[in-house]
Amino acid sequence: MSRRFLNMVVHEYGTRLYTLCRIDLKKHLFCESTEAAASAQHLAKAKKMRDGWPSTVSNCKRPPTSEISFSAPPSIASNSKFHFFSLLPGQGEGCVMATDPHGNAAIYDAGMESVLLLPPANFPKPADSISLPLTLPRRPSTPTSHEDEHALLVMSKWDGTFEFFNYCKTGVYDYPTVDNKWYWCTLPRLPPWLGDSGANVDNDNRPFAAAVVDNTTIYVSSKVGTYAYDLRKGVWRHAGNWVLPFQGSAEYVPELGIWFGVKGPDSPHHRLCAFDLNSSDSGPSSLYDWDYLDFLLPDEWLPSEERQLVNLGSGKFVIVTYCRHISSTSSDKEEDCTKVNKFSNKELTLLTGVEVVDRGGGGGIEMIKHKSQRYNIDNTKIHSVL
Repeated sequence: MSRRFLNMVVHEYGTRLYTLCRIDLKKHLFCESTEAAASAQHLAKAKKMRDGWPSTVSNCKRPPTSEISFSAPPSIASNSKFHFFSLLPGQGEGCVMATDPHGNAAIYDAGMESVLLLPPANFPKPADSISLPLTLPRRPSTPTSHEDEHALLVMSKWDGTFEFFNYCKTGVYDYPTVDNKWYWCTLPRLPPWLGDSGANVDNDNRPFAAAVVDNTTIYVSSKVGTYAYDLRKGVWRHAGNWVLPFQGSAEYVPELGIWFGVKGPDSPHHRLCAFDLNSSDSGPSSLYDWDYLDFLLPDEWLPSEERQLVNLGSGKFVIVTYCRHISSTSSDKEEDCTKVNKFSNKELTLLTGVEVVDRGGGGGIEMIKHKSQRYNIDNTKIHSVL
């Protein structure tokens, strides 16, 4: 695992602040070894079959110590749907970018405890925007002291607006040179879906999934089909009437040569899936899928359709599942002493550490669950997990 910490942004309703907390992955979400995790997983299954739902999910009533808080002008502070957070690949696991509903952007580096202001984005980013990291070949004019450039592609699920943030692999503490200017660039938005007649079809063409293939092509799916964007030519083309089998962004694992994602919003099951995008002109080939919530959620926990996959490197992931916890109590009426159920709803965020390993020798790929942690904090909401 190439990362030590997981970044969690907590929205505090009272103060309207967005607080960055960092979770120690080895302490809270991963066992000491793959073997220890596999053993714990087998014990959990045996306990479930013998005693019912095991109590394997630890509860955190308070988030970890905060690193920094982000805020916005009072006029837009309550617009939580357009506060967007992301890591900048290549800058380090503690470099968190934040944009507000006006597009103002900044980076906080947890390692150096420093803040760097960024050029403003061209349009505001919804909190659930799809973000895709991209590595660009180094330009000939770039000084040899700098490595490949990096870009973060960001697409809105609301309307398909699409742009990327181009930045170089300098430290955030080195002011970019003229040749290494950091900038936002607007790309053509997802085109309207065309029916068999070639005319625009009036339907829901908002994107829900996207993936980068070979740093040259982006596949984007709506509920009616998939388009491909050529990064070299800057044009869209119709890829097919099929849709990508996941939601949000797909994560590529070079050690295994395949992509991973969590099942799409129309799927009633909460599953991690593996697939091959190299043949995606005819639809991606599904290879494996696993139920990552098995033996974790009792019946009173109701998962929502909102799910997220965080790639930690070396085949390790954290899966974020947003849930509603329904608890019931009973009281006696004075008149007939009948029991009445009273329900109270609480929002829960469940973090699950998983590892995907290649067993070799024709044994295929196996998913191993490590640890899970749930967060249900009064007057707050887990806004982003990075």
